[in-house]
Amino acid sequence: MNPLLTAAAAVVLCFLLHGAAASGDRPFPPRFTSIFSFGSSYSDTGNFVLQSAGLPSIPFNHSPYGDTFFRRPTGRPSDGRLPIDFIAEALGLPLVPPFLAKEANDFGGGGGANFAIVGGTALDVGFFIRHNNASVPPFQSSLRVQIGWFRSLLRRGGNATAAAAAERLATALFVVGEFGGSDYRYLLSGGKSLEQAKSFVPEVVRAICRGVERLVEEGARYVVVTGTLPAGCMPMELTKYAAAAAGAANASSTAAAAYDRRTGCLRRLNGLAQYHNWVLREAVERMRGKYPTTKLVYADFYKPVASLVRRPAKFGFTQQPLKACCGGGGPYNYNPGAACGSPGASTCGDPSAYVNWDGIHLTEAAYKYVAGGWLNGVYAYPSILSLLAQ
Repeated sequence: MNPLLTAAAAVVLCFLLHGAAASGDRPFPPRFTSIFSFGSSYSDTGNFVLQSAGLPSIPFNHSPYGDTFFRRPTGRPSDGRLPIDFIAEALGLPLVPPFLAKEANDFGGGGGANFAIVGGTALDVGFFIRHNNASVPPFQSSLRVQIGWFRSLLRRGGNATAAAAAERLATALFVVGEFGGSDYRYLLSGGKSLEQAKSFVPEVVRAICRGVERLVEEGARYVVVTGTLPAGCMPMELTKYAAAAAGAANASSTAAAAYDRRTGCLRRLNGLAQYHNWVLREAVERMRGKYPTTKLVYADFYKPVASLVRRPAKFGFTQQPLKACCGGGGPYNYNPGAACGSPGASTCGDPSAYVNWDGIHLTEAAYKYVAGGWLNGVYAYPSILSLLAQ
C-alpha cells in the first residue's frame, strides 16, 4: 500500500477517535454498548431526588440546578452536566439514566444505568453505627448497596440469554466513584479528628476494591475507578473551618498554619484526600495483576480540580476559584442556612466563570475539564479513549 495513503488513514482514524470524542459525536469503532455508574453526588443523575420523593424540599430538584444545559432541574447537583455525562457523550452513548427512574429498570432493554447517589459511601451504614454513631448516612446508599441495585437490574433481563447478558457486560464501561469523600465527611462530623479519619483510609479503599472485584466477578471487563477531590478547597469546608477557627483562642496562628499560602485551601484536609488517592491508586495497580483480562483505569479527581484552583485563568475561569457561584453569602458564598436552590440563595450570572457551583459540587464547565482529562489521559491511567483500541 502507498505509504502516504497509510499515513493519511492513520490521521483520519486518530481524528475520528479523538475529535469525535471531543465534540460528542459517536467515535469509530464503537466499543462500548452501555455505561454502568456507581458513586456519590459527583455522579448522581437523579437517584437522590427520586429516593427522597415525599420528603421536604430537595434543593437539587429546583432551579438553578440544571439550568445551564438541561434548562431545568434533573436531580444532578450542578448547573449542568457531570463527568459521567461527558463520558457518555464522548463514547456516543445516551446520557446514563438514574437507576430509580423508569427508563433504567430493564437490563434486557440494552441501556445502561446510574446507581450513584448523593451521600454515597464506600463503607456501609453499619460501620458508621459501630464506629461513629453521632454521624450516620440517612440512607442505605453504600457501594455494596448500589451493587445490590445493579444485581437486581441484571435479574430483570427478561428473555436475554446468559450469553447475551455476558456480552452486554463485557462491552459495557463501568465507572466506580467518587467514593471516600462522604465517608470522611461523616467521620469528621461525628467528632473524629483528621488523624483518626486518616486511620480509616485503608478500610475505605478496601471497600472500594471489594466493590470493583464484585463487578469483575459479575462480568465487567472495563472499569474506571476514580479518586476523590481536594476537599480542603471546597467552600463548604472552608466556611466550616473559618467559623470554628474564629472561636479559637489562638485563631490567627491556627489559621496561618491551616491554609495553603498558594491556594487558600485547607492543607490537612487536602492531605487526607491525597493519602486516600495514593492508597487507592496502589490498590488499583495490584488489582491489575489479579485480573489481567480486565482493563482497569485509575481516574484522578484531585489533580484536575487542584489545577483549576491554582491557575483558574489559564483554563478560562475568571472568578475566585474558592467561591461558589450559587449560595447564600459569606467570603466563600456558602451558607448552610441558605443553600443553593433555596429562597435565601442567589446565583452568579455566568456559572462557566466559576470552578465551584454550590459550595460542595463543581460547575458544568469544571466537570467538562475533569472529564476531558480522563478521556484523553491527562488525568487517567490509562485514558478512557485508549480502551477503544484494545
